[in-house]
Amino acid sequence: MSKPNISTQRRPSMMTRSTLCGVVESLDERCMLQASDVVVVALCDITLWDWTRIDCPHIPQNFVISKVKLDNCNYFPIPFTIYYDEDEIDYNLCYGVRCDIFDKNQELKYSSGRFIDVLTEKNPKTNVHITIVPCDIPSTTDQ
Repeated sequence: MSKPNISTQRRPSMMTRSTLCGVVESLDERCMLQASDVVVVALCDITLWDWTRIDCPHIPQNFVISKVKLDNCNYFPIPFTIYYDEDEIDYNLCYGVRCDIFDKNQELKYSSGRFIDVLTEKNPKTNVHITIVPCDIPSTTDQ
């Protein structure tokens, strides 16, 4: 009886897995994290975006290349790593990364407010620094 020919080598996947990494930081001492906060870092194709309408709750899913949700973050800076498929990146387009932090009620608490250019041209893949600020909460008082 002969043994079946079983290969112990891993087969390469069709995806070329790459990473984008950095830190989320705050320059405002009012930005305090709670144990229930969720940090979302998103890598998006920002080539055709209307810059006046880019905010977290309204990012169309078809523009999101990859994102990571981090919880149990107690303090800044928060390190992050996003994995993405290198084969999906078109070096003629523009890509950006942003961070949004939600409270336990899924309300936007802090945000970078803008995208940081990454991946293409001379933009970084590592050591990306995203600075967050408190989100403006509309006032309910009459003036």
